[in-house]
Amino acid sequence: MSITNSSFRPVGAYIQEKTYWIPDYQREYSWDADEQVEDFWMDIESLIEEGRKQHFFGQIVVHVDNEDEKYYIIDGQQRTSTSIIFLSVINNLFKEMENEYKSARNRCEDIRLKYIGRFSEEENELKLFMGKIDREYFQDNIQAGIPQDDNNQSSPSHKRIKKAFYYFDKKLREKVNTTQEISERYKVLNLYYKTFIEKFQVMYVETDDINEAFIIFETLNDRGKALETADLLKNHVLRRSGDRIDTVKGNWEKILDVLDNIDTTKFIRHYWNATSKFTRERDLYKRIRDKISNAKESEEFTFNLIKAAKVYKSLVNPNDETYFLDSELVNTLIKLNEMGARSFYPIILAMSHCNFNDQDILKVTKALEVLVLRNFVVAGKVANKYEIVFAKIAYNISHREYLTAEQIVGAINKEIISDEEFFNAFTTFTIKKTSIIRYILSKINNSLNSEVQIVDNNDKVHIEHIMPKGKGDWNINDEDHQRYLWRIGNLTLLGAEYNRKNSNKLFEDKKEMYSKSKIDISNVLTKYNKWNIKEIEERQKELAKLAKDIWAIRS
Repeated sequence: MSITNSSFRPVGAYIQEKTYWIPDYQREYSWDADEQVEDFWMDIESLIEEGRKQHFFGQIVVHVDNEDEKYYIIDGQQRTSTSIIFLSVINNLFKEMENEYKSARNRCEDIRLKYIGRFSEEENELKLFMGKIDREYFQDNIQAGIPQDDNNQSSPSHKRIKKAFYYFDKKLREKVNTTQEISERYKVLNLYYKTFIEKFQVMYVETDDINEAFIIFETLNDRGKALETADLLKNHVLRRSGDRIDTVKGNWEKILDVLDNIDTTKFIRHYWNATSKFTRERDLYKRIRDKISNAKESEEFTFNLIKAAKVYKSLVNPNDETYFLDSELVNTLIKLNEMGARSFYPIILAMSHCNFNDQDILKVTKALEVLVLRNFVVAGKVANKYEIVFAKIAYNISHREYLTAEQIVGAINKEIISDEEFFNAFTTFTIKKTSIIRYILSKINNSLNSEVQIVDNNDKVHIEHIMPKGKGDWNINDEDHQRYLWRIGNLTLLGAEYNRKNSNKLFEDKKEMYSKSKIDISNVLTKYNKWNIKEIEERQKELAKLAKDIWAIRS
C-alpha cells in the first residue's frame, strides 16, 4: 500500500497540521445530539473524572490528492466536524471571558488560528471544508461564530449541526457557571479544552492513492463498527470506478438526492433482490463487492440505481410521488403502503427494470393487494417469510423467465391462501389499525353500492364501534368487551350523520343514527333488534362472505 503517513496522534495535532476537505460525495453531518454527540461528551467527562491519560477517538483516513493539492477525509468526517463544533463552542465561551481575563483572549486566538481558521471575503483559511450540502452553513454558523436562528433551514443536517453546537454549549456552561470567579471559570473551561486536544487520540492514516484509501477504510470498518452497508458499498464502487470516478460520484449523489431521507441500504438491498439472487442485509456488501470489479460495472451499477431510486421512492411514498401515471395503480400502491407491505418491492423494481408498462404493473399490484390482505392482514402470516418468495419472482422477471404480467400474477396467486382459510380467518378477525379498518369496510360497502362510493377522507368518514369503547350501561363483562371490541364485525363507517355524543349510547338508541346513514353497511344495521356477541359474530360471517368475493384470486 502507498501509505505516506501513519501514526497515533492527539486530535489537536491532527486538526492543526493541515487543511482538510470532506468530499462532496460523502454523507452530510449525521451525528445526533441524543446519541453520538452525547457519547462524545461522556467520553470527555469520563476521561476527566477517571484521570486517564488518553482516549482513543477513532481512525482518520486521508487521501492526499497531488493534483489539486488537497487533503480529503475518506473516513472520520463525522469525528472531525464534531471536533470543530466542540472547539467553536469553547472558543465562544473563552471569548465571553476575554474582556475580564487576558488568558481567555489568548486562548481565543490560539483556537481560531490552530483549529478553526480564518474566513473573510478576502481570504479563506479555514482548517476544515465540509461537503457541498453543509459547507456554507458550517462556515457561516460554526466556524464564523454562533448558529443564527433559521426556521427555514434547507437541510436536516444543518439542524443536527445546530443541535450539536447547543448541546455542547449547554453542557460546558453548566460546568463553567458553577463559580462566579472568572479565574475559576477559565480554569474549568481550559481543562475541557486541554483534555480534548491533548488526550483524545486518533489513528491517522494518509495515502496518495485513492484506491488504497478506500481499501484502508473498508479494512478498518470491517468489524466492530456499526457502519451502514450503503457507506461501504459507496466506497467500494468509487474504488473500482477508475477513470470514471467523477461520473460514479455524480451518480451516487443523484441517488441520494432522489431518495432524500429514505434508507439507502434498504433500497439497495431491495434493488439487489430484484435483479440478483436473494440475500440478507448482512451479506449484501460481500455479494455486491464480489460482483462489481471494474470501472464499467461501477458506472452501470450506479446508473441502474438512479432509475430504480425513482421507482423505489414512489413505492415508499406513493401519496407524494408521481413516477407512475396511472391513477388506479397509484391508489393500489397507497393501499399496499397503508397495509404496511414492503417485501413486494423487488417485484415492482424488477418489472420497471424490464420496462413493463403501468397497466401490467397494475395487474400485478392488484394480485399483491389480494395476497397482502388475505395472507398478512387477515390470516396473520409473517410477511418476512415472503421476502424470499417475492425475490424469486423478481429474479425470474429480471432474467426473462416471466415475460408477461399474467405469468407474474400466476406466480403470486400460487402463494395466496385458500378461500376456506381466508373465510375462517376473517370470521374471527380483529384489527386496531384505523387505515386498514377504513380500507376493508370501504371496499365491502362499495361492493354493495357501486353508485355511492365512500370518500376516502378521515374528516368525512368516521370509524364507529357499534359496541362502544366505553361500555357504560352495556350488559357485557370486561373480558368479552375487550375480546369483541375490535372485531371487524363490531366496526362500521359513518359519514355526516356521525355524532360523537351518540357513540357511547346503547344500541337501541344508536339505531336512529344508523338509519340516517347513506353508507349501506351502517344503514343495514337497523335490521338488528339488539347487539351482543351473537350479532357481532353473525355480522362478521356476512362480511367474510363478501370479503371472499372482493379479494378473490383472479388470473
